[in-house]
Order: sequence, then structure tokens, then C-alpha cells
Amino acid sequence: MLNGEAVEYEAAPNETLLAVLRRNGVFGVKHGCETGECGNCIVLLDGQPVTSCVLLAVFAQGHTSSTIEGIGGEQERGWRGSQPLHALQTAFIETGAIQCGYCTPGMILAAKALLDRTLSPTEEEVRDALASVLCRCTGYAKPVEAVLRAAARMRGEEVPPIDGETAIPGPEELFGGIGPREPLEPLGGDVLTRTLPAMTVAPEVDTLQQVGKSSPKVDARKLVQGNPAFTDDIELRGMLVGKLLLSPHAHALIKRIDVSRARALPGVHAVLTYQDVPRVAYTTAGQSYPEPGPHDNYSLDSRVRFVGDRVAAVAAETEEIALRALDLI
Repeated sequence: MLNGEAVEYEAAPNETLLAVLRRNGVFGVKHGCETGECGNCIVLLDGQPVTSCVLLAVFAQGHTSSTIEGIGGEQERGWRGSQPLHALQTAFIETGAIQCGYCTPGMILAAKALLDRTLSPTEEEVRDALASVLCRCTGYAKPVEAVLRAAARMRGEEVPPIDGETAIPGPEELFGGIGPREPLEPLGGDVLTRTLPAMTVAPEVDTLQQVGKSSPKVDARKLVQGNPAFTDDIELRGMLVGKLLLSPHAHALIKRIDVSRARALPGVHAVLTYQDVPRVAYTTAGQSYPEPGPHDNYSLDSRVRFVGDRVAAVAAETEEIALRALDLI
């Protein structure tokens, strides 16, 4: 079962649950570290958070799996919509707990597993649950606030609104009042002086729609639902997989390269070397104009200049075929 529906996916014996889900359009499961450390790929398996990048897909068979797509009702396309959100999703939007949004699905699922156990978590319990998801944007303060706010709402409590009314006003004496204009006084000769009037803040008039008010992130609804929003979420049916053969040498000349066996491998659509592309120099030194030199890089070249420099490129139908083709060069 996936998000309440019975599904059947084909999976290789060595294929992870993350790979199978994303291959079938479940992009709310984010591809992060492939070592089970970052938590971006969290899936709830029978209600427990697991890192799908290190879980073989076969082990999910016969279990109930939930992703961010199954939280809060049917998912929407685009940034706006009227479908209901889970209390956690609403709280993440309200508190500004979303920045880049890449880790948000993992955080919400980890928090949901916690709130499914208790609706009265302590701050320490919330922090412990969210610690399984690495986030470099928020510092965790706002996500913790969001989970506690969602828990209160799920307990049936009223939660205070988050708006600009809670902003700290400047002190009234910051500028002082505007006094009467001082008369001009002679300073000798033809020079006259005047005491400049003090400045004051104009009376506050609530005519602004955004300035001074708490406003949700424009793409928060999209991110909080895990909808495709990142380059890695682009899916084109029939899209090929690209892989590069990299140099093991710090400096070398390619005197001969044989790609015949790689090109003959079924499922390989292209194998490119320096013999197949124009030798156009470019620089990686900067993006200003005029570009700073040196122009000493090439897409593919007969000379490699560092360990990891590009030797050949392969386009194939699957990652496995592409990697096999690299071994045949």
C-alpha cells in the first residue's frame, strides 16, 4: 500500500525504495545523500520513519508506505489551490519554517510520526524527531515552532495568529517631535543660521498589504506538499541517463581511445569523446564581462589536466547500462 492505495511497481533486486518511488513519479521523496544520513528521503513504513535511500524496495512489499503525497489529501499542481493541508503543513507555512523546502517533506513526515504517538510532545521530543533530517536553512527554530503549533491545533486548542502586530515598535522618543521653526539669527557678516527641525515618524496608517505584515512564502504550498520544484524533479518520459568517464591521472595525453564496445552495448544511444565535439575553450574563472582568463577548459579534450577531468560521455536508457558502457571504454 502506498498512500492508501494498492500499487505495483517493478524493482530490481538491488534497487532502493527511493529509486523506485521517484522513477514512478513520487517526487516528494527527495534524493539527498544515498547513505541514510540526511533524512530528505524519509518514508513512513507502517508509520515509522525510514530512509528510503538505503532500504531495498523489496522490503516494502506487504507493508503500508506513506510519503508527503499522502499527507493532507489529494495533491495539487502549482502553487495555489484549495485542497486541505495537514495541520503540520499549515503550521510550517504560517511560521515561515520553509526556506529552500528541500528537507520540508522529510521534516513533516518525521514530525507526523511523532504526533501520531503523542499530541503533547515536549520541545526536546520535537527536536529529537527533527534531528533525523538535516537542514542548513532554518536552524530548526521555526520547524520546532511549527510542530508545537500543529500539535496544539490538533489537540483542539486555539493558536494565536502570526501577523505583523507582534512586531517590536520603535520608541516614541526615537526622533522627538517637530518644534516651531527657530528664527534666523545673524552669525556675523551676511551668514545666517537656523536650527533644523527634529524629525518624527508619521502616524501609522494600515494601508499596506504586505510591508510590516507576516506573509507566507509564495511557493510554500507547493514545497510543503513535496510537489516537483527542483531540477532533480524534472521527469521526461524516455529521458536518457548521462554518465562521464573521468580521468584517474592528474596530467596525461589521450593517444588512443576505443569506444566501439561501449557504442555496441544495447541501450546505449551515444558515446562522445574529444573526437566528436568541437574544441571550444572556455573559462571557469568568473562570470563577469569581459570574462577573466584563462580560457583553458574544454568540454572534452585530448589532454586531461587533473584527476577527475572528463574523458568521455555516455547517454543510455538506464543508469546501469550507462555505467556498464563506461567500463567498456
